[in-house]
Parts: sequence; structure tokens; C-alpha cells
Amino acid sequence: MTADRNDLLAGFFRWAWRTPLVALFASLAVSAASTNDELVHRALEIEAALYGHPQSALLDLEGLVPRADVAPKDARRFVYALYGQAMVLAGKAPAAAELADRLEAEATKAQDLPGLATARLIRSTIESSAGDAAKSAALAREARTLAKGSHDAFLQYWAALAFGTSARTRGQSEEALAALHDAFSSADTAGNAYRRSSVLYQLSVLHLTLKQGQESLAASLAAYEDAKAAKSVYAMANAKMAESAVMELLQQPSRELAAMQEALAIARKAHSQVAEGRALVNLSDIRLRRKQFGEALNFARDALALAQATSDTKLAAASKANMGFSLLGLGRIAEGKRLTDEAVAYYERTGATANTVELIDEYGSDLERVGDYQGALALYHREKTLKEEIAQETQLRALVELQEKYESEKRNREISLLNRENHLKTAELATRELEQRVWWSLAVLFAVSFIVVAVLYRKLRVTNRLLGHKNAELGIQSTRDPLTGLYNRRYFQNFVTAELARPERRRQEDDFTVRALLLIDIDHFKETNDRFGHALGDAVLVEVARRLRDSLRETDMIVRWGGEEFLVLATTNVDRLDELATRILHGIAAEPILLLDKRIRITASVGYVPIPLPPGDVPLPWDSAIGLTDMALYMAKANGRNRAYGIRRLARSDPETLAAAERDLEHASKAGLVEMRVVYGPYPASDRPVEQFSSNSQVPAARPLLAANSR
Repeated sequence: MTADRNDLLAGFFRWAWRTPLVALFASLAVSAASTNDELVHRALEIEAALYGHPQSALLDLEGLVPRADVAPKDARRFVYALYGQAMVLAGKAPAAAELADRLEAEATKAQDLPGLATARLIRSTIESSAGDAAKSAALAREARTLAKGSHDAFLQYWAALAFGTSARTRGQSEEALAALHDAFSSADTAGNAYRRSSVLYQLSVLHLTLKQGQESLAASLAAYEDAKAAKSVYAMANAKMAESAVMELLQQPSRELAAMQEALAIARKAHSQVAEGRALVNLSDIRLRRKQFGEALNFARDALALAQATSDTKLAAASKANMGFSLLGLGRIAEGKRLTDEAVAYYERTGATANTVELIDEYGSDLERVGDYQGALALYHREKTLKEEIAQETQLRALVELQEKYESEKRNREISLLNRENHLKTAELATRELEQRVWWSLAVLFAVSFIVVAVLYRKLRVTNRLLGHKNAELGIQSTRDPLTGLYNRRYFQNFVTAELARPERRRQEDDFTVRALLLIDIDHFKETNDRFGHALGDAVLVEVARRLRDSLRETDMIVRWGGEEFLVLATTNVDRLDELATRILHGIAAEPILLLDKRIRITASVGYVPIPLPPGDVPLPWDSAIGLTDMALYMAKANGRNRAYGIRRLARSDPETLAAAERDLEHASKAGLVEMRVVYGPYPASDRPVEQFSSNSQVPAARPLLAANSR
């Protein structure tokens, strides 16, 4: 092309730019960009109002969806993400599931990982709304993986927030904290005040669960300021509720009530039934703690009506629980138990283990207070089982992580050895080629190869030695409690299995040595945790473990049985069982525990049983021995704590007598079928003698324990 033609074309394009057609195309491009910005801006406004007014938000989003279908991918995903959440919050979970199916099919076909993450998060919201925290957390975890590497700020924020919230609900505090910090970072980078407020609210609740009052208060106050900046009344009400909860922990009842009343006023002014229902159920909590059962019942009843109107199953369960506790306080036992049982069933069905444990603990205390000891005992055992599940899940997760780390190191070593082996093979091939050319180099290469093999052999021995150390370390960690260093439940179960495999050993007639099984529970440990925090609570457990070691022989087995419970398997003379129980009580409670500037006075309750049972050396299976010890422990707790209840002997050595004791130990004792002993701890009843119970001396009846309402 010549210079003249270039000049001609340049002139043509300058002319064409001035024509109306080209100007029209430019105008359309600017208009499309402006329309997209307007779409995102409107979606951001809906996001800030979504949780407070889900029904109206759903209508607004239905109007935006057609525009979103022709918008860029990020904007379309944002609108559809809000649309799915709005469906769930408005009680239309099946429609949300259909939307997730459609988005997943589209994303799979287009290999769009952020699109798949959006579908997973809508499903996570569905499971969270249904109360299944485990499934919600699993889906949110998948979404975080799929969203990793994308530049979608909202998707990364939403995935981290959803996972953090679900993990907090399940009691997985460390994972929840890490995820919520990631969510806050995404919200802060986007400069979105509403998202910052949402994350800060969840952080406040998490710190509150961990008894970190100042951190929780700071997060709630910051959440309120961001909510004001975002003009989100729902987020403002949420922040005030969090502030109120912190004031309970900091023991400022007037500020606690004022903050919750302010949250209710904000919700009612904004006509948000969702926020109003949550404020009402929290006001019911406050009245319950103050024993104002009539007002608590009214607030909970109003909250239940709003929960049913908004199809909020979580709020409905909390409202029923508070109504049940209020009715128990008013003496309407049957009605109260029915509603509370419905709430417990909901939490158990949804897998919210931490919430279930807290609810059952309070329920058991209330039943104990109104004199329903059988019901309280049943709840006590359910609570223990749930705590054991949490502990086993935590331990299993730690072991899996350790095993994965070990397997990774093992794979790296194998790869390294394979690489070295390949180098050796290459060297051998080179040696053969050189052998044909220069014979004298064969000796040199052989020497080099020998040195390499020797070095590799030496390194292989080192690797095997390290592998042995790792296996030993893994074995220790799988049988030891990481906090106290005592044996864990798994070790004891392995021990029992090994014992059952051994041939039965018969005692000589002049041999009075027996095994003693003792179950020890620290009294009022929950109150110690609530008052001093979990860090000092853990320090108390470590100190109790040390005192148990000092009180027992090295040959006695001490097991961290779960939570604040310890199990001891000792060998002693049959006539020195009471002395052993006394030594444990005094070892734990004789002196206060000094931690920082705190003097923490603790006592313990103990149940114990000899194996085998006199008279006649009645064989006692391990599960029966543990069950009897557990019932003896409960008798010690129900009759005042700081004491030990032990089985001395059976009245007869027939199977019927043993079966009666296993069914109801206290009733069997009162009927004269079981002879029992009780010894007292050093504080405050150190001068009380050992008491013996038989058919002529009955176990004293349990008296009501006026436990404080933990809500």
C-alpha cells in the first residue's frame, strides 16, 4: 500500500468518526456500561436490606433478574446469589434449590468455577436455614475452594462468611475465626460497610462464645457504626443485640436491657419482622435470667408468632425453648417440658451440637430445680454423650491432620528417593557407554557410584529412624489427652479390649486385692468457665490432673474421660477403697488453685465401685462397672457434691440383685440390696465421718439444686 492510499484511508476514518452511525455505536457502549453500573448499585442496596425485609427484597430481585441475564458474568452472579438467598429467607427453599440446580448445570457446561461456587453457596444457605450446620459448612467449604483464584469480591466474602458462621454454630472456634477474618478482609477491600458490619457481628458472637468480653464488645460497637454508614437497620439492630449479650457477660444488667430494647425499637421502626422476632426472643432470655417468668413467656410467645409468620425455624425453636423454661419457672411442668423437648429435638435433628449441649445443660438444671430428678439424670447423660461427640470429633480432626502431614512428608521422601534412583540409573548408563570408549574411567565411575550408594543408604537409614520417631509420636498423641497429658478414652477402650482377650484370672482365698474404678467430676466447672474464662478453665483441668497424679500411685491408670470428668483404675485392698476416695477428694479440694491473681476454690464429686463385687466376687463386666460408677457419681452430685458415693457390696451374689442395682442404684440401696458408703471432701465438711448405707441405713434423699439460669 502506498503513502497516498494510507493518507486517503486516514482521512476516511476521520470523516467516519464524525458520522452519526459511529457516534451511535459509541453512545450505546457508554449506555451499556452505565446500565451495568446502575444494576450493581441497585443490587448493593438490596443486599443491605435483604435479611431485614426478605419478602420485599425478593420482589425487587425478580425485577432485576431479566436485566442481569444480559449483564457481564460478575454482575449476573451477584444478582442471582442475592436472588437465591432471598428465596430461602422468604420461605421458598424448594424454588432456591431449583435455582441452584439450574446455575450448577450452566456452570458445569461452561466450566465456570465461580458459577459452581454460587450454586454451592445457595445450597449452603438452604441447609443453614433448615438448621443443618454440618451440611451448610461442608457446602461453604467447597464454595471457598471453587471461588479461590477468582476476582469476584462478593463471592469470596460470601463463601468465607457462610463457612465461618456454620463453623461457629458447630463449636469449631478456630476454623470460624480464620474464615471470618478472611470475610472481613474481602469486605474491607471492597469498601462495603454493610458487609463489614455483618462480619463484625459474627465475630462479636464468636468472641462472646469464647468469653472474650472486651473483644466481643469492640466488634459489636464497630458493627453498629458500619451498619449506620450502610443505612442498614437490620444490621444496626443485630449490632445492638450483640452489644446486649456482651453486657450480660460483663455483668452490666442495665446496659444489657437498654441495648436490647434499643434493638427492638430499631426493628419496629423499620417494620422488620425478622429483626423484631430476634429482639423479642433475646428479651425473653433476659427476663428468664432475672426469674421474671411471666414477662419472659409473653416475649417468647410474641417471638414465636413472628417466627411462624416469617417461616424462621431457628427462631421458632429458640422461642419454644424460652416458653418451655418460662412455664417450668411458673410451675406448669407438663407444658414446659413439651415445648422444651420440641426445641431440643430441633437442635439435635439439625446437628447444631454446641447449641444442643447448652440447651440441655440449662434444661437439666431447671428440671433438677423443680424436683424432676429422673428427667435431669436422663439429660445429664445426653449432655455427656454430646460432649464426648464434640471431643471425639476434635481429636479425630487433629489425628487426621497429623496423618495427612505424615503422609505428605512420606510422599516427599519417596519422590526424593525415586529422583535419586533415576540419577543412579542415568549414571550407570553413562558408565556403560564410557566403558566401551575408555576402560580406565570405569574404575573412577564405579567408585563414584559406590559413594553415591553409600550416601543414599546412610540417608535411607536416617529416614527410617525419623519415620520410627514419627510413628511413636503418632502413637502417643492418639492415646494421650493433649491438654492434661493423661490417657484418653481411646487408650482405656483399647485396654479394656485387651483385658477381655486375656484368660480369666482367679484370686486366691487370702487375696483381698481388688481393682477400683472411680469416676471423678469437678463440681460447678461450667460456672468456673463462665466466671474466669476458658483459658483459666483449661489451667484448672491441668492442675486437677497434676493433683490426681500426686494422690495416686504411678501404677494407677488416670484417664481424661471427657470435659471435666476423670476416670481412675487403681489396684487396692478391698478395705481401703474409702481411704482411696478420701485421698482423691482431699488431693483435689484441700487447697485453692492459684492462677494469676485468682484463688479458685474447687471441689469434686466421685463415684466408685470395686471389681469384682463382694460377696462372692460377683463378675462385673466393664460396661456394667462404668454404668454403676456413673450412677454413684450422680448420687454424689445430687446429694450436695464434694463427696464420694461408693458401692461396698451386694446383699446377695445372685444375678437379680446385680440387675436391680444396674437399673436404679439409689432405689436398690434403699431396698437394702446394695450396701453403699459415702465419704466427704475437706471443704466445707472435712470433719464429717464415713457413712455406711445398707438396709438399715439408707442413702439420704437428693435435695433440689438451685442452679442459676445459664441463658
